Amino acid sequence: MGNGLLSVIIPLIVILGAALTKGIIPSLIVGILAGGIALANGNIVQGMIDAGDHLVRSAANEESVYILFFLFLFGAFAEIMKLSGGIKGFAKLTEKLVKTERGALAAVWAVTPVTFIDCCFHGISAGTVGRALIDKVGGNKRKFAFVLNVTSCLLILLIPFGTTYVGYIMGVIASSLNKAGVGLPPYELYLKSIPYNFYAITMLLISVAVIAFNFGFKREVQASDEDKTFEEEHGHDEAHEQCTFEEKAPPRPLNLILPLFFLILSTVFFLWLTGRGKGPGFWGALLNAEFEKSIFISGLVTVVLTCVFYLFQKIPLRELDSHFLSGGNEMIPPIVVLILSWGLSSIVEELGFARFVAGFASRIPAFLVPAAVYLVGCFTSYFMGTAWGTWALIMPMAVPLAASAGISIPLMIGAVLAGGALGDNASPLGETAILSATLSDVPVIEHVKSELPFCLIGVGVSALLFAISAILL
Repeated sequence: MGNGLLSVIIPLIVILGAALTKGIIPSLIVGILAGGIALANGNIVQGMIDAGDHLVRSAANEESVYILFFLFLFGAFAEIMKLSGGIKGFAKLTEKLVKTERGALAAVWAVTPVTFIDCCFHGISAGTVGRALIDKVGGNKRKFAFVLNVTSCLLILLIPFGTTYVGYIMGVIASSLNKAGVGLPPYELYLKSIPYNFYAITMLLISVAVIAFNFGFKREVQASDEDKTFEEEHGHDEAHEQCTFEEKAPPRPLNLILPLFFLILSTVFFLWLTGRGKGPGFWGALLNAEFEKSIFISGLVTVVLTCVFYLFQKIPLRELDSHFLSGGNEMIPPIVVLILSWGLSSIVEELGFARFVAGFASRIPAFLVPAAVYLVGCFTSYFMGTAWGTWALIMPMAVPLAASAGISIPLMIGAVLAGGALGDNASPLGETAILSATLSDVPVIEHVKSELPFCLIGVGVSALLFAISAILL
C-alpha cells in the first residue's frame, strides 16, 4: 500500500511543482528520480539506475521512436513551408475579396484547411493574412486576437490527422493504455474522444457567434505600463521573433496548398496500406493501421516532395536545410517532455498505480470523475501555460482511472485534452495566447482579459457536459 500511495503522490507533486515553478521538465526529472528511489526502497544510487532504466525502456520501443521522429519532422515541415511565398499569396488573394470586419475574421477560419499542420504555423499564417485585412477594414484587433487564438489551438486540436498535436497525443495515449493494461487501438480511442473535447467545441462555437453577431469586445485602449512589463518578462519578444520570418519566393498560394495535399494524400494512403486486411473495408483498415509508422512515413514523403517542389522554384537548398533543422529543433522541448512523461508513467505503474487507483475509484461517484479530471487539467495548464505538458502529466493517471472505474475511456481522454487546451488558449503564459496577441498588436494581458469571460463560460459549460456525459455513457 505504501508504494501504491507513492505512485499517486509522486505525479501529484510533479503537477504541483510544474504549476508553481512553470518548469515542466525539471518537475518531471524530480518525479522520475523520486520514483526510482522509491522502487529501490530508498537506495539513492540504485534508484537513479532504476530511473534511467525505465526512461530508456519506455522510449526505446518502435512506436515511441516513430512518434519522436514524426514530431521532429513535422516541426521541420512547418518551418520549410514558411519559405514558399504561399502565405503572402493567400494574403493578396483574400485582400481582393474581404470588405468588412466580419469577412476579415472569417478569413482566419478560411485559411485553416491549408495551415492546419501546427498551431504556431497556423497562427503565423492566419495572423499574417488576417492582420492585413483587419487593418484594411479598421476592425477590432482584440476580436481578431481572440479568433486567431481559438483557431490556432482549439480548432487544430480537433483535426485527427496530419498535425503535430496528433503525433504527440497518440504517444501519450498509447503509453497510458499500455500502463493500464488496456488493449484497445489508441487511434480509434482518440477519434472517439474528439466529440468529448467540450472546451474546444464550446469555444469554437463562441468564436463563430462573435464573428456572426459582432459582440463581446471593446475597442482598443492604450497599453498600461503593467502590460508592457509583463510582455517584456514573458516572451513577447520571443513570440515576435517567431512571426518575423522572411519568405524567399514570390507570392504563390499553390506553394501552401500543394504540400498540404501531399500530406493528406500520403497519410491516408499509408494508414490504409499498414491497416489493410486488419479490419473490414477501407475504414476498418484506417482504424487498425500502424498509426505511428504511417504518420512518420507520410511526413517523410511529404517533406521530400515539398523540398523537390521548392527546389524547382529556385529556393536555395541551404535555406531548406537551415529551416529543416531550425523547425525540427523547435520541437525538442515537447519531445523531451514526452520522453520524460513516458519514463514517469513506467515508474509509477511499477509502484502499483493501477491497483491503488482501482481501490480509490470504487469509493467516489463515477459520474464526477471526468469533470474532476478536466478541472484539474484546467488548473494545471493555466498555471503552466502549456497543453502538451498537462497532457503528459494527466493522461497516464486518467486512463487507468477510467479503466478501473468503468468510465468511458474516450470520455476521459476528451476530458484530459480539453483541460490541457485551456492553458494554450487562456493562460497569459500560453504560447498560443502570446503569439496571437503579438500578431494582432494587442498587449498580452489585454488579450487575456478580453477573452476571459468567454473562457470561463467554456470551462463551466464543459464541466457540466462532462458530468452529464458520464451519467449517460
